This record gives sequence, structure tokens and C-alpha cells, in this order.
Amino acid sequence: MKEFAIYTGLRLALFLVSFGILWVAFHTWLSAWPIALIALLITSILSLFVLRAARDRLAGSIEARAGRMTSRIEAARKAEDED
Repeated sequence: MKEFAIYTGLRLALFLVSFGILWVAFHTWLSAWPIALIALLITSILSLFVLRAARDRLAGSIEARAGRMTSRIEAARKAEDED
């Protein structure tokens, strides 16, 4: 779950940086809501490239956890069949 927290924190930080830059540049022309939506769109696109390594680590961690759960389920199933 550490990788999830790191990836989520990085996504949030990327959004806040995008929002801050857009706010400084456009706050006289746009309100906060459109700026937040534009920042969300920019963050979504940038995260595909900028956060690739963190996303890969998260995916590996999820895959390993799923493998461990599958192993435990199979072990429990075999133990139940032997009884």
C-alpha cells in the first residue's frame, strides 16, 4: 500500500502544481472551477508520462499481492479437499 500512497501523493502534487501555475496565469480571466478542470485535464495527460515509473511500481505491487492471495486460496482449497 506504500506504492499506492506514493502514486496518489504524486498525482495530487502534480495537480496542485498545475492548478497553481494556471491560477497565477489566468485567475483574472477565469474562476477557480474552470481552472481546476483544466488543471485536471493537464494532470491526467502529464501523469501518463511523468509518473510512469511510480505507476509501474504500483502495478507490480498489486500483481504480487494478487499472486500471494491466489496462493493462499489454492492452499486453503487443497487443505479442504484433503479433509
